[in-house]
Amino acid sequence: MPSIRLKKYAAVFAPLILGFVAYSIAAFSTFSIPQLEHVGLDPLVIMMFASIDGLIAVAFGYASIVILGGEYSLTIGGLIARVTKTRQLLESKEEKSIKLRQKLIEKSHLLYLPALLFFTSVALGWDIYSADPPHTTGTGKFNPILHSLNFLATPSRANAVLYSLRLTPALIAITVISGLIPSVALPYFRRFKVTGINAGPFHSSLLTAVVGSVVGLSIVQTLLGVFYQVFWTNQGPASYHYALIVLMGLSLHYAAGTYLGRDKAESIIMKKLENKKYDHKRIVVLNRSTNPNAKDVEFMSLIDV
Repeated sequence: MPSIRLKKYAAVFAPLILGFVAYSIAAFSTFSIPQLEHVGLDPLVIMMFASIDGLIAVAFGYASIVILGGEYSLTIGGLIARVTKTRQLLESKEEKSIKLRQKLIEKSHLLYLPALLFFTSVALGWDIYSADPPHTTGTGKFNPILHSLNFLATPSRANAVLYSLRLTPALIAITVISGLIPSVALPYFRRFKVTGINAGPFHSSLLTAVVGSVVGLSIVQTLLGVFYQVFWTNQGPASYHYALIVLMGLSLHYAAGTYLGRDKAESIIMKKLENKKYDHKRIVVLNRSTNPNAKDVEFMSLIDV
C-alpha cells in the first residue's frame, strides 16, 4: 500500500513541477524591467503569487473529482439517461484488467487532460470575449460576470503588470469551469466499463458534447492566430502572454488535483453501487457482487426503454 501511494505521488510530481516552470516563464519573460520597476514588483514575487494560485487549482481539481465524479456522477448519469430515454450498463472491471491498463490511463490522465483543459479554457475565454466585446457598457444580468471572466480583454490605460496579475482569479475560474465535466467523466475510464443502450456511454458522450460545443473550428482558427501573434511574432498584448502561460500551469495543476482524488472518487462510486444509491430504472449494474440479479438481465428487455 505505501509503495502504491509513493508511485501515485511520484507520477503527479511531473505536472506539478511543469506547472511551476510555466509560472516562472510567465513571470520572467512577459514583463520588461522598466515595467516591473514602475510598480515596484520583482519577477520572483509574481512567480510566488502564481504558484500559490497553482496550489489553489490543485485543491479545486481534487475537490471537483471527489464531489462531482464521486458523489454526484451516478445522479448525473441517471438524469442524462432519463432525459435521453436511454439506459446505461455499468460494470466494474477486474483487478487484473485495472493493472494492465493502469500505466496507459495514468499517462493519458496526466498528459491529455492538461491539454484538454488548456484548449477548452482558451476557447471558453474566446467565447466570453466574443460575448463581452470591448468598449461596451452592457447592463444585462450576466454582463458583470462575463466582464470579470474576460481575461482576453485589453484595457488601453491599465498598467500591464498590475492588469495581468488581476487576471488570475478569472484564469482560475475558467480552469475550474473547464474541468467540471472532465471531473464527472474521469472516474469511469479506469475502474468501470459503461455501455449505453440506444446511446453512447454517458460519461464520454457528456465530455464530447460539452467540449465540442465550446471548441469549434472557427474558434480554433482564431486562437491559432492569437498564439502566432503572442508567442511567435511577439506582437500581442503582455497580458495575453502572461495569461496563456499561467493558464498552462493552472491546467497542469488542476489535472494533478484530479489525479490525486481519482481513487477516492472511484471508491465513492463503488460504495454507492454496493448501497444501491442510483437510478435503478436507468442504470443497470452488471456485477453480481453489487447486483445479485445481474445474471438475469436480458439485453433485449433493456432496449425497450
